[in-house]
Amino acid sequence: MNSLGRHILAEFYECDPGMLNDTKAIERAMKGAAEVSGATIVQSVFHMFSPHGVSGVVVVAESHLAVHTWPEYGFAAVDYFTCGEVNAGAAIRYLEEEFGAERVTTREVERGALGPGGEGAGLLVGPESGEAES
Repeated sequence: MNSLGRHILAEFYECDPGMLNDTKAIERAMKGAAEVSGATIVQSVFHMFSPHGVSGVVVVAESHLAVHTWPEYGFAAVDYFTCGEVNAGAAIRYLEEEFGAERVTTREVERGALGPGGEGAGLLVGPESGEAES
């Protein structure tokens, strides 16, 4: 990888709705995922929505893990952004078990591509794009 970081996008389907609607259980699972991946936890914040659903983030020294749940659909979306050496795969497998997911899909995106064709490529805002920076 010749980039500043990796962004893993994971989608968990057919999960346990009770688990996905339990703020404390989701926070425990997300912290556990950070730990099994070898990340260093800095802080966490989680919020319960009304009538259902949880969103939260675990800030790690290597970047962050974020989750958004839809218990009514048995679905959870997790982002694991890392700028360090962690085992994101171990975190996803851990969450699959914790959420009781029947199916998981993942996608990896390199962030901050460096080197030939990468440095500065894909600039969306700024003088080079013809748009004003905000």
